[in-house]
Amino acid sequence: MQEELERRSLKRSSVTFLETLYNSLAGQAPAYSIAGGAALIIGSSFGASPLAMLITLLGIMPVVFAIYVLSKKYVNAASFYDYIKRNLGEPAGFVNGIVYTIFYSILGIGSEAIAFGYLGYESIYAITGIRINPLFLVAVPVILAFAVAYLGIKPSVRSEVVLTSIEITMLLAFSILSLVYHFSELTLYPFTVQATFQSTPSAVLGALSAGLIFGITYFMGFEVSTMVSEEAKDPTKSVPWATTLATLFMGFLYILVIYSVLIDIGINPSSINNFVSMAEGGGPNPVYTLIRSYLGYPGEVLFAVSVLISVFGSYLATLNATARMLYGMSRDRMLPSFLSYVHSRFKSPDKALVTSTVLAAISALISYAVALAGGYTGIGLTYNAMEIAYAADTLFYVFSLLLIAISAIRVTRFAGKLIILIGMALLSITFYFSITYIAYMYVFLASLVLTVVMYIIVKKTTKNN
Repeated sequence: MQEELERRSLKRSSVTFLETLYNSLAGQAPAYSIAGGAALIIGSSFGASPLAMLITLLGIMPVVFAIYVLSKKYVNAASFYDYIKRNLGEPAGFVNGIVYTIFYSILGIGSEAIAFGYLGYESIYAITGIRINPLFLVAVPVILAFAVAYLGIKPSVRSEVVLTSIEITMLLAFSILSLVYHFSELTLYPFTVQATFQSTPSAVLGALSAGLIFGITYFMGFEVSTMVSEEAKDPTKSVPWATTLATLFMGFLYILVIYSVLIDIGINPSSINNFVSMAEGGGPNPVYTLIRSYLGYPGEVLFAVSVLISVFGSYLATLNATARMLYGMSRDRMLPSFLSYVHSRFKSPDKALVTSTVLAAISALISYAVALAGGYTGIGLTYNAMEIAYAADTLFYVFSLLLIAISAIRVTRFAGKLIILIGMALLSITFYFSITYIAYMYVFLASLVLTVVMYIIVKKTTKNN
């Protein structure tokens, strides 16, 4: 019995508070988010992108509060399944576990692999002027992150502390220099709805909601610290505070950097359209160009490297979280039992890591297939495959967060319930985007139906055994 328990137990008290904090920071991947996603949010919300990012932060923080409340009460590697199961019942827990793990997290890992290919291409082109096929780079994080994660959680979190510190320093240096240089041009205009350049309420809402759906991708991964709770020291204190502080810090950093980018390029339709065009393959990634204008060629090289390690760090953090979700749900007999075993030496959920990696590779191939069917070629193929994966998995992410929020409402007082409800209302704006681009909603609804069917099959199988 003791031997069987050892084969299913992660290594306890092996992750410090600082490492838990950096795990959440790495999951959000700031340099990657800016280099890969600046054009997505600016191309959607235009001059009001800082406003869209502020609204996103205001919507995210009440949900972070919900996770703060839940992570103080419960410690489980499959946190997004366990939180819901305890407060809304097993069926709801299963649905959220599958939605988060399969339809968001694994799709997210696939999108990060694609992003590594896109940003690797952009980095090499910006530094050397040489164009390479981004498809050759997609497999790099898939292989390297698996190798690190397989060795256990300690090598992963130590890597994240070093790599994430580098990228945050680069972004702060760029923003400070940009704001100082353009000090006389600073304005609050980007925080007004007029900066969307839209003339009707529906068009303004469409621009902001599209900005939110891409703005949320910047925060994706803040919750991965909850999946290492069984391995964290004093988890009911370290996990809630690490998650909250990391998200709040990143929110202000993102607003600062996006604002700095807009001030640099000019807050007008022509400048913004040119910026987006360059990001989509019309030339070197414009973020790299801006970095170079302040930090020179050495700074651009360092930023390019930091972007790639940012993608890698995010992929690694998300892979570890995904595998632990599979591991925890399997331990509760919600998924095949082989996923609940850990490596005898490294104490990593090795079989869950293999499964997560294979499924992520398949999801990346599907995103490429959809982009290819859309007629995209060259670097545009990789960029649009990344954008497709981003937009699709965001809906699943928001749905999962909303269920988490509802779960927390059950265990909070009136003030807490009100805060969470406000956050839920703001996050729900993202679904307006899905009504505009209805294909995403069809995929989302079909996936929910499939998840319910999976639960029925699991319960029948469990009952028969």
